[in-house]
This record gives sequence, structure tokens and C-alpha cells, in this order.
Amino acid sequence: MTISQKITQLYNLDESINSFGYEEVELAEVERGLELNLPEKLRAYYLTLAKNTSINNAHNNLFKPTEIGFSNDMYLMFYEENQSVVNWGIKHTDLQLNNPPVWGNYGSNELPDWQLEANTTELFLLLMAIVNGTLGGLKYNANSFEIIQPEVIKTIKMSWTEIEEINWSNQKIYTNDFKEVISLSIDEKENCTAIFIGTNNKHRFDNLIDSLKIKWSYISTEDDEDVY
Repeated sequence: MTISQKITQLYNLDESINSFGYEEVELAEVERGLELNLPEKLRAYYLTLAKNTSINNAHNNLFKPTEIGFSNDMYLMFYEENQSVVNWGIKHTDLQLNNPPVWGNYGSNELPDWQLEANTTELFLLLMAIVNGTLGGLKYNANSFEIIQPEVIKTIKMSWTEIEEINWSNQKIYTNDFKEVISLSIDEKENCTAIFIGTNNKHRFDNLIDSLKIKWSYISTEDDEDVY
């Protein structure tokens, strides 16, 4: 399954409908202005999924093509954290690669602090689709900021598959065939301090809530109940 197919499956999109991409002419105009060709995988993403706001703008934000540009130290910037605390980009020297690594600036333009975020552009876009999904992009989502007990972690490890290629020491993400996702926040003492879940399938969501014995801080379906 390709990265695009994984995202499509997670968001339950109809693969026969290609209505979420920018036009070729829009990207070509941006490339002329930047005097470069976008990396192949980033370009392909903009042509297929970049206009879907649930995937790309529910929390963190993918830039519109006209917003793509260089930082002071020549990273091609294309994604930002929802409060602009972190900005993500590709090294100028890596732009000739088809699927280059993505770096996050955790400092400022004047005093940058670049950290490797994902080994490839596609993996970064998958990571952002999952983060955005669990924080509102997926219709059914929930989170808890309580310490998650070891038996719950054990259940997750036994019943879901870890997505090792986008995991870091302070973050672990699990899935069931990209039809639902679970993201765990891990502190320096190996405690799980928060959990985020998401899916576009109500039945799967109910099963997640039932399976994980957690005191939830937020459950999206409770918003619907508040209306009545």
C-alpha cells in the first residue's frame, strides 16, 4: 500500500475521485517563481490530496502552493504547526531528491534549531495526516491527558500494529490497516502521558472507546449529544 493509499484509506476517501489536488499549471507557476522543480513526491501530493482540509489543515497546516518559500537558511518551507511554533521544510541541497527528508525548525528564523522529523517527504505527510486526523480531521476522535496505565499500553501493542517508520522516542503511533490510528505521547521516564485516537468509521470508534479503558478528556461524539 502506498502512502497515498494509506491516507486515502484512513480518511475513507473514494479513490476514483481525484478532486483534492491542485492543477498542474498552478504548481508549474510556483516552480517558475522559485526557479526549481519540487521534489517528485511532494509535487505528487500537491496534485492529489493537498486541497483536502481535513487531512492537511485540521490542526497543523500544509502551505498553499503560493505560500511555499525559502527560510533565511535555505530550507524550502511547506508546512507549519498550528501556532507557528514549528515550521517544516526540506534542505535546499536535498531538493534534487525524489523523496527527501523533512526537517522541523524548533527555533526561529534568526536562531534556527533544525531537527530531523521524517526520513522521507512521504512519511512526513503520512505523519501529519495522522496528527491532524486525531486532532479533528477524522470525524471520530478522542484524547486523554491522563497517565495511561501499562495494561492499556499492553492491549494496544497486542492488538494494533506499530508504524515504526514514523515513530520517535516520545511518540508511538499504531494502526489497524490504516482504518483507525492511535498515537501515544511518551515522556523521558517512559510513561505514556497522553493518547489520541481517530477514525472515520463509527463502529470502529465505538470499539476503540470500549477496548481502551481510559478516562477520556475529549470524545468527539459527545459534541453531537450536546446539540440535543
